[in-house]
Amino acid sequence: MKQEAERAEKQLEHFRETMDRLTAASHVQTEYFGEHKKIEGYYQSRMQGQMLGCDRLMKQENLFGRLQLGYNPNRERVFLFANLKTSRYDTVASRYQKELKEYQQKTLLKGNNENRAYVSRYWEGASVLIEKRENKPWTRRSVASYLGRENMESLQKTLPFFVKEEEKKALEKRKSRKKELEKQIRQLRLESGRQAAEEDREKLQEREQEIRELRREDTRGMYEKNLLEAILIKKDASARTFLRKMNYAYDFQKKDIESYYRERKKTLGEVQAETEGDAERPEDEDE
Repeated sequence: MKQEAERAEKQLEHFRETMDRLTAASHVQTEYFGEHKKIEGYYQSRMQGQMLGCDRLMKQENLFGRLQLGYNPNRERVFLFANLKTSRYDTVASRYQKELKEYQQKTLLKGNNENRAYVSRYWEGASVLIEKRENKPWTRRSVASYLGRENMESLQKTLPFFVKEEEKKALEKRKSRKKELEKQIRQLRLESGRQAAEEDREKLQEREQEIRELRREDTRGMYEKNLLEAILIKKDASARTFLRKMNYAYDFQKKDIESYYRERKKTLGEVQAETEGDAERPEDEDE
């Protein structure tokens, strides 16, 4: 019984953390590709043929992580770059990681009161890049296959609104449990009525105590049910808003991007051809 209560409390804490991630204040900005803003935390390969740098089209950042939409002109593809921050809300399985995270956190005290500011750092390797094969509008299906993978925690935590299965299962379980509690309470009330008629006070008190415990469980369950419903509504709205912003960030300048890089590649090709021609020309011919 105690283990079940602890498990239920941990699950409730997990749902509270999810709600914190969904409601965290985010800074969102859409950027024009012509400014050629670099994608923060992303190191681009400088291999031969990768001469053009990636452009950032959108950035969304909050306490928990950073999402950036970029365009790779070398591959002519759009990609999503998710980077997870360490914070007091993050949970990690490894004790070493937890101790390291707490050591890295910086807590700034304001005088002697309890106001605190937490500075979040980025974990190396806590990043995921999803490249879209075709430059079509982003949908949930674009990232759905990556959300359940264990090594992509940064994607699950920076895009929590795309994962709804856990909350749906918990909500169905909670609704089923509520029906069971209501049935048990009705049955106990009938037994209490019979025992009151028989004037069996000891058994009557036992039934009343059982009813109170079931009502307490029902009240806690009602709180969890309301929280789960609020999370699902928030996730649905957040997913639609994020996809709309992300698609807008690319679609409204798609023609400009294609036209600009078409001319840029043409110019680079001409310069490269001239350079190769000069290198192959004999020295006597120059004289």
